[in-house]
Amino acid sequence: MSRFASILLPLDGSPEAAKGARCALWLADALGATLHVVHATPHPVPAPDELARLRVPHAQRASVVVHQIQGDAVAAVLAEMAAHRIDLVVMSARGESACADAAPSHRLGSIAHAVISRSPAPVVLLPVHSRDSLPWTSMLAAASGEAAADRALASAVRLAADLRLKVTVVHCEDGPSERRSTALGAAYADAPHHEYPKRLEQLVERGLTRCTQQEMGCIGEVLLCRGEPASALLEQAARLGSSVMALGWHGALGVDRALVFKRLLEEAQCALLVVPGPEEGARTRLKVGSEIGET
Repeated sequence: MSRFASILLPLDGSPEAAKGARCALWLADALGATLHVVHATPHPVPAPDELARLRVPHAQRASVVVHQIQGDAVAAVLAEMAAHRIDLVVMSARGESACADAAPSHRLGSIAHAVISRSPAPVVLLPVHSRDSLPWTSMLAAASGEAAADRALASAVRLAADLRLKVTVVHCEDGPSERRSTALGAAYADAPHHEYPKRLEQLVERGLTRCTQQEMGCIGEVLLCRGEPASALLEQAARLGSSVMALGWHGALGVDRALVFKRLLEEAQCALLVVPGPEEGARTRLKVGSEIGET
């Protein structure tokens, strides 16, 4: 049985928000999940009419339930998440705000920001420039050693296993651009420092402590990249043709915060699987060279 049995799709009636409908319907169908469509409206109408008005295409085999809630949109979404034990949220990064204001500085709409900041479930977020490519074929997951990244990696592996996708894990280190790769349990053929494979393997395995061996089997490759993290992730996603990129974040979008996340929102052409993590948590860094063995 899939871990993702209940999916939520918030819609506001805008064309931008409706971009999430096809993705949500495909996920619900592929996972055998119930799709809960939520719309905050003062004037409820019959469900078929509401789905047509919200630009939701034919549901095919997916089970779709429409919730028309009077009141604040964010409160409605969070209430429905709790009421129906939602496992996954799918939404556009910008709904009505994208239609009303084309300013590139508005990376994330207010409703999307509020939802991913407070959602207990992973959120599939569709950036403004994301391409509509279904079905998904592969997944990229960022690993940094932070608690949020560990949560994101575990969620990515579980979802990928249920969808039968291969996952490429990417860890970025500062320094000149280069790339090395390994599979879990394998060694680098060209690594000058033999500690890299072991440390990278430990970093990944620590994030998968709650995943089963069967789920971990969907990991096809682990990459160590040097350079700026957002650039490395975008480069690898383009090279691999990744359908979705998984990452953790700490819930803050202020000045000098979440710089990688902000750039991905601006430039990513694939979906983002965003997994919120604790604002303050244990952080580790992949040690290299003489740092090995230090406390």
